[in-house]
This record gives sequence, C-alpha cells and structure tokens, in this order.
Amino acid sequence: MSDALFQVKLKCPVCGESFSTTRVRSSRCAVDRRDSDFCVYYKEHNPIFYEPVVCVRCGYAAMYSSFDEISKEDIRDLLVNIGAKWSPRDFGGERSIQEALDSYKLVLLCSQLRKGVTVGEFAALCMRLAWLNRIKGNREEEKRFLGYALEHYMSVYDTGIMPENMDEVTLIYLIGELNRRVGNGREAVEWFSRAVSHQMSKKKPLIVKMAREQWSLVRNGS
Repeated sequence: MSDALFQVKLKCPVCGESFSTTRVRSSRCAVDRRDSDFCVYYKEHNPIFYEPVVCVRCGYAAMYSSFDEISKEDIRDLLVNIGAKWSPRDFGGERSIQEALDSYKLVLLCSQLRKGVTVGEFAALCMRLAWLNRIKGNREEEKRFLGYALEHYMSVYDTGIMPENMDEVTLIYLIGELNRRVGNGREAVEWFSRAVSHQMSKKKPLIVKMAREQWSLVRNGS
C-alpha cells in the first residue's frame, strides 16, 4: 500500500466487529485542479475515495466523520435489511475507482434506511457519485447522479436550511451549474442570475465570477 495511505482501526456500532479502514495523509492531499461544480482532482491519492467506511462483517456503511452516529432503531433496521443479506467484503485497502463507487453506493443505501439523514447529506452523496463516475469516464452515470443531486439541492433551497459548509449564494450557483450540466439551459441562466444579484453576493466575489462565466457558457451554447 502507498505510504500516502494509512490504516485506522474502528469498531462497527451496528455489529461490534473491529476492522481497519484506509485514510489519506493530509500532507499528501495536494490539489491539482477543480471543476466548476467543485469536483476536486488531486496530484496523488484522492481522499474522496476513502471517506466512506464499510464494515467487513455486516455491510453497514457511512461517512468516516459520522460512522458512529447511529440510533438503536437504525441498528435494528440495518441488521435486518443489510446485515442479513451481506456477503463479507473488505474495503480496507487501497481503493480502485470501482471500489470507491461501490462504497458510496453502500453509504447511499444505508442512508435510505436510516432516520434523520438530511436532504443535504443525500445531495452531497449524489454529487460524489457523479464526480467518481466523471473520473471513471462514465458520462451517463455521471449525469444521472448530477440529476439526483440537483433534485436534492432544490429541496435544500426550498427548506432554507443550508448544508454544512455551504452558504446560500454558493447553493444558488451550484443549482445553476447542475442545471447547466444536465442540459437545462434556461433554468441555469435563471439561477446564475439569482447568484449574481443576491444581497450577499458582494461577500462571495469568486462565486459571482464563476456564475458570470458559466452564464456566458450557456449563452454561447456550451
């Protein structure tokens, strides 16, 4: 295994199994470039590949930052619906793009069975699945998950409750960019316009600049 990666020992809160998951050393997470929907490319190992944690024994999967945050009711539901059908599989080593995709799909499946997972969390999962499919070169699946992310971020906007680490101007811009990427040009222009004219836009000059650039792409048929 690459020396950029290291192992973390965890105990599954669902079945009690002890196992190891892999993380990327922060010192080795040098950014190469970013896409206009915030997909980040790294010069070495992509830490996004390793955010999902999957229990070897029962198949419970969640993001590393919230792996232990689970209710007793959720544990029962996951043991019945996931654990009883799970064939042991170890995601603890260096992950291929397909293994990263599989781990995120398991997180998404487990999240659908749990209470209290927010629409913003679902949106973020769908975004990462879209990005991974982009890296893999599967444009059809990328667009499908971008569409799901767009639906969830629209719901987030309607609630007025911003996801963690995202403000309203950025959310409005992202909704515009997702519309652009799935082929909804008219809707994209509308949301980019909202970002540019938002009352807090002066505090987000980079986002406003991006909104203007993407707005121009739509007008030019890109």
